[in-house]
Amino acid sequence: MENFQYTGINKLGKRVSGVMPANNEQELEQKLRNNGVDLLTAKQKTKGFSFSSANKISRKDIISVTFQIEQLMRAGVPLMEILDDLKDSFESDAVKQMLASIYESMEGGNTFSSSLKEYEKDFGEVYISLVSVGEQTGNLEDILLDLANMLKWEDELVSKAKKVMIYPAIVAIVVISVVILMMLFVVPELLGFITSMGGELGFATTSLIWTSDFIQTYILELIITPFIFVFILKWWRKQSPEFRVKSDEKALKIPIIGEVLYKLKLARVANSLAVMYSSGVSFPEALRMASVTAGNKYLEGNILRSVDMIEQGKPIFESFEEADVFPSMAVRMVKVGELSGGMDIALKNVSYFYDREAKELIEKIEPTIEPLLTVIMGFIVGWIMIAVLGPIYDTIAQVQL
Repeated sequence: MENFQYTGINKLGKRVSGVMPANNEQELEQKLRNNGVDLLTAKQKTKGFSFSSANKISRKDIISVTFQIEQLMRAGVPLMEILDDLKDSFESDAVKQMLASIYESMEGGNTFSSSLKEYEKDFGEVYISLVSVGEQTGNLEDILLDLANMLKWEDELVSKAKKVMIYPAIVAIVVISVVILMMLFVVPELLGFITSMGGELGFATTSLIWTSDFIQTYILELIITPFIFVFILKWWRKQSPEFRVKSDEKALKIPIIGEVLYKLKLARVANSLAVMYSSGVSFPEALRMASVTAGNKYLEGNILRSVDMIEQGKPIFESFEEADVFPSMAVRMVKVGELSGGMDIALKNVSYFYDREAKELIEKIEPTIEPLLTVIMGFIVGWIMIAVLGPIYDTIAQVQL
């Protein structure tokens, strides 16, 4: 089945365009006619590499679709009519194609949740499972609202995680780039003048000469090595599940950044678990699905171990403690929730607690990065000044004597 870029006229006489999968133009025309659109032009889309993200379904698209379906269903509009209207209201071709495909699947007799499975990569297992629960219980509107809020909250968490990782990385790249440029172009000119004066060179000057020579000699290796290292690391993580678990565990122990990521992941797991459990999913099954949302194989393994313990009859808080799922503070909160019968509330509190702690850490980290950058740059500039001006001062002193 190929994707076709089409233009047509809808029931209101308005010109519409989009992308729709079909085996040929005749099938495309029939599909569009079933949707009340008369085909004008059709062109098969070629598959190829593109830097554009126009053909990708983003998390924000899923959030927008979820909110709109929930609000329209709550207003009494049938789901099929909602999908039929929504597929022409988005600018993204990928979203139009997705909604058209879901509409056609449901038109063929499939449920909403089974129709979403074609796009499981975009919606996720948790989303589809909860939609299925909503269909079975007749509580789909409330579950869609919970899902939309959860996805919106998770999107904010992802933004925070990127912020805390990307900004220090950019700062490090800037510092390293400045040092390399100075060692390649500025320092050699200065050192050529210094060595021509003769005299004894101090440690600062000899170390600067050595550093400059090293960078000039191995500049290509210094640039290529980080990319090779990242490639090998990714390849090794794919090939070895044990290494992936170990590397994910080490990532959570990186100074400062690891602590922030750990708390953000705990908040995400607790929030997903609370939404699923309050929607009627059994606790072990909800916990099993929530383990995937951690995005960390080490944490996922710990959570799955706790699932086995719970299914064997152990209390939830004891299973969490033995499997090292949550820190002691969170385990105590879960214990209170389990003994009082308010587990969903307790999990929401755990999520709020670690989300707030992660935010506070990020707020503390950000103001320290600029002064740290200033100190590092000051140290480098001071080193170069001492290395350059020291021999000049010694030469002038000898001339005066």
